[in-house]
Amino acid sequence: MLSYWTPSAREMMIMWPVAIILEMFVFEKPVVYLTQRLITPETLIILIRCSITICLMCPTMSLIATALFKNFQAAGFIGTWLQTAVINFPMAIGWQIFLCGPAVRFLFRTIFRKDN
Repeated sequence: MLSYWTPSAREMMIMWPVAIILEMFVFEKPVVYLTQRLITPETLIILIRCSITICLMCPTMSLIATALFKNFQAAGFIGTWLQTAVINFPMAIGWQIFLCGPAVRFLFRTIFRKDN
């Protein structure tokens, strides 16, 4: 019966239970701890604001990049633009939420520190 399954389906039969076991018995407590430590009303607002910025900026910048740099004659402008936006979105959200956003906020906090 398994010989008819695709390789990815057979892999999922192994990886899905492993993921569930890891989540339940290894990572649940650290995730709860880090969530309670890191997520405050202020950080939640920052996260939502960053996400909304990406949802607006990514399609807009992809539109501009498509118009300026992409060869869209074969597939059409709209299709090329949508493909570009979909490809750029995961990188944009990861970059903004996990790398660049925190680094820039730290840099600005350090440079423009309020003296109390």
